[in-house]
Amino acid sequence: MSMRSEHFLNNGTFWKALFSPDAIAVIGANETLGSWGSDAMKAAIAATRAEPTRRAYAVNPNQQHILGVTAYPTILDVPDKIDLAVIVVRASLVPDVMRQCVQKGVKSAVVISAGFGETDEAGTQLEKEVVQIARSGAIRMVGPNCIGHADLYTRVSSLGVVGRTRPGPMALLGQSGTVSSSIIGAAAAMGIGLSKFVSTGNEADLHFEDYLEYLDDDPNTKIITAYVEGLREGHRFFELAKRITRKKPIVILKAGATEGAGKAARSHTGALAGSDAVFSAVFRQTGVVRVDDEEELADVALALLTQPLPKGNGVGILTIGGGFGVMAAEACEREGLKIAALQPQTLAKLDEVLPPRWSHGNPVDMVGVKTLGEFATIMVCLRAMLDDANLDSVIALVANRNYAGDQFRAEMAETEKTLKELGDHAKDLGKPLLLVRRSLTQPMNGVEGPPSYEDKPAEYANPRRAARVLGHLIRYSKYLRHTTPSV
Repeated sequence: MSMRSEHFLNNGTFWKALFSPDAIAVIGANETLGSWGSDAMKAAIAATRAEPTRRAYAVNPNQQHILGVTAYPTILDVPDKIDLAVIVVRASLVPDVMRQCVQKGVKSAVVISAGFGETDEAGTQLEKEVVQIARSGAIRMVGPNCIGHADLYTRVSSLGVVGRTRPGPMALLGQSGTVSSSIIGAAAAMGIGLSKFVSTGNEADLHFEDYLEYLDDDPNTKIITAYVEGLREGHRFFELAKRITRKKPIVILKAGATEGAGKAARSHTGALAGSDAVFSAVFRQTGVVRVDDEEELADVALALLTQPLPKGNGVGILTIGGGFGVMAAEACEREGLKIAALQPQTLAKLDEVLPPRWSHGNPVDMVGVKTLGEFATIMVCLRAMLDDANLDSVIALVANRNYAGDQFRAEMAETEKTLKELGDHAKDLGKPLLLVRRSLTQPMNGVEGPPSYEDKPAEYANPRRAARVLGHLIRYSKYLRHTTPSV
């Protein structure tokens, strides 16, 4: 552990104040619809509903009441101890606000305000001043230039994310607010909820590595995901990631690879983008899974949360048509996967249920077995392939969902139950089972959207996405098998 980490973060008081505060003050709170001050105040009020003893205070010298809450001219006027200050005022006012927070004895601060190191030299100096003030009072600071943070279990948030996703096992660290929001949406569509979210902003005080170290021991976090433009403590990241990936997967969407992207990153959060080749090497050496977009991040997270890690790269493909089989085989081979030969006993089992003109090889083209009316046949084929010792994983292209009519809904419910049971069998065998079908599940609507990832199979809209995910699982599994824990 670095001296910086040990000196500032070993005391759990800060993390409790950030993620489970007893009292929150929003400095710059207002009622302007859609403004940062309004959204932060709404989030603070919502946090008090989740925990009756928690208090929320509005700070604004120009208003007496905000969203039904008494507003105070400054944080010094609030008649209560404050654990968390959410600061949403223009950049030039932040130093004085931070001085007041120090005087008040605030433990943690989230500075949403922009106009600091991401702008120019004057902004950089202003940012340094704010950090110095905060540290003089032992205040740890998220940001500045961020969209906020959230703990979906304590329901504490400085933005409106709590109403858009459910509690879950995935933590997200984001060096971009808009990309983070897109990742949250992609995960929610997969039924994956969040444990914690932090928009890290300029990382003037707390660095990406500080959050990573904290999440290592967070019991609600099973997988750590991130959008990264650059790292400020490369060696520390290397050591942390090497340790963490042995017990929790880390999935990173890394941007800033090109010269233009690196320049954009520096102007966005002041991040040190560095050499993309170096980042790729570090990720490979530490077991970090690197993805290219939000969709791929959510796809991989779903598989890591629901599937066993494969023991090898032999894959079986079950398909409802020859063309899809060709597409799936091509996608798998591009990922370095092997289209394995089926064992004689597997071929014999398939011969018993499939028409004579079936492909008699891998990929298994069921030639005409397409509909859910023939679902029993599909299940026999899938089980036979899962039981084949030559196959380390199976990708199955099966019929779409189509919720139409009460009788069909009932049949679909039974189908989903059977698929889940088969998925459990695959887990017992230690083999990933990925389904490919274009789901017609309704879009996410608050926390009432798609079923939880735990209640459905891992499924993807096309063979390319499934193959890409399987490639990541195999590489991660190989990394874990060929590395030994640090002593």
